[in-house]
Amino acid sequence: MYRIKQLREEKGISQRMLAKITGVSPKAVNFWESGKVEPSAKFVCALADAFECSADYILGREDDFGNVNVMRELTEDEKLWLGLYSKLSNSQRKEAENFVGYLLSKM
Repeated sequence: MYRIKQLREEKGISQRMLAKITGVSPKAVNFWESGKVEPSAKFVCALADAFECSADYILGREDDFGNVNVMRELTEDEKLWLGLYSKLSNSQRKEAENFVGYLLSKM
């Protein structure tokens, strides 16, 4: 699983801009994102540089925390919650943990 489209959208750049950054055509970026063509190792490295992440992250072998294939075992709802949680500040995370603890105590 390639995360090219996800990373490109998170950075707020167009396929055309990513093509320019990595030295390929916009059509190549489109093919990578749609899964029609796999980028060569050279371009996976260029993408990793562009997105400031590891090649393993782009290839789906590593998650944000550096653990291999952890996200694959989670349900879609769990992935959603982790994504939301990761966007919170430390104080907001503490509040969320307290609230969830409160909800669990009512069970």
